[in-house]
Amino acid sequence: MKKELRIGAINWDAGLPEETYFGHYTLNTLGCERYAHRLPYYAVKKDDGEYSIPQRTQEQYDRELTIAADAGIDFFMYCWYPDGTTPKCIGDEHYGFLTEHVPELNKMRKLYQTSPINKRIKMCAILIGLHSYAEKDLEELMCAMKEDYYEKKDGRPLVFIFGGYRTEFFSALRNIGVANGVDPYIIFMNNGKTSENGNYSEADAVSAYASGHSTKSFEEFSSATNNDNEKRRQYGIPVIPLLSAGWNPKPRIDRPSPWVTYGDQPYAPAPTSEQMEAAARNFFKWIDNTPEANTGYGVVFAWNEFEEGGYLCPTLSSDGKPCTEILDGLSRALKQR
Repeated sequence: MKKELRIGAINWDAGLPEETYFGHYTLNTLGCERYAHRLPYYAVKKDDGEYSIPQRTQEQYDRELTIAADAGIDFFMYCWYPDGTTPKCIGDEHYGFLTEHVPELNKMRKLYQTSPINKRIKMCAILIGLHSYAEKDLEELMCAMKEDYYEKKDGRPLVFIFGGYRTEFFSALRNIGVANGVDPYIIFMNNGKTSENGNYSEADAVSAYASGHSTKSFEEFSSATNNDNEKRRQYGIPVIPLLSAGWNPKPRIDRPSPWVTYGDQPYAPAPTSEQMEAAARNFFKWIDNTPEANTGYGVVFAWNEFEEGGYLCPTLSSDGKPCTEILDGLSRALKQR
């Protein structure tokens, strides 16, 4: 039996100017002819043949939000990073060397929060368990959770935890929630550390950030991603399944970024519009036939993971018009569900 399904698209926005830390590495990996077709649609080819990414204004970002809302995406899942250098006491310091740079990744989330378009498309947060947060960071999140634009399930604001199952992180988040009059619906993304005793009772649901399978075709990749969703039933809690628009980190293999490495193995090409539509239809069918997935939610990797090869956001094309092929495939499936 079909139930209303709300779709969230993961939003990790490093489409920033070259003078920023993350923008520099985005252009390093994608700013060559081989991968330029994976640059976001707002990138610019200069007279010298090189590329640049301008700092987007509120008006320009509102256009992006409109594109997503028109396609049928219900909310963005923003990676919510520490915003300062105040003492941090929650989480890990695995990515401590990025502390001074990660606040720039909050730029588009903040433009979202001030946008009139947030009446059409909501948001929720992905907290990164491998970053360390100050209480102030999470108190700011609690304030956002009370806003109309924040995605809620039965009145409870959704928050995803990426970086494994971390009971200490969950407990800290719930305690801060109690102090701020908020009862977060916590979903752990099981890419990484899992519970040593198999007890997942502190989480409200399980999901995933990405699917990193090595396959030769997108159909094989999509099938493997769905199999992963099936395996998540073993945790004994509700499943918010993952639909992926792809996985091909070749640009970062050719031109590495300092915070991540990948295996140099076969990766499926990006889906055609028809392949994306078919994958979405199979995804919906699995949800409708799986009681554990009867949460009313699905996650898509991703709106803008251009470097890792899973993107719905329109990309740069040779004729100067945004290429919307992958997004159009998902949109057709959503609107005919």
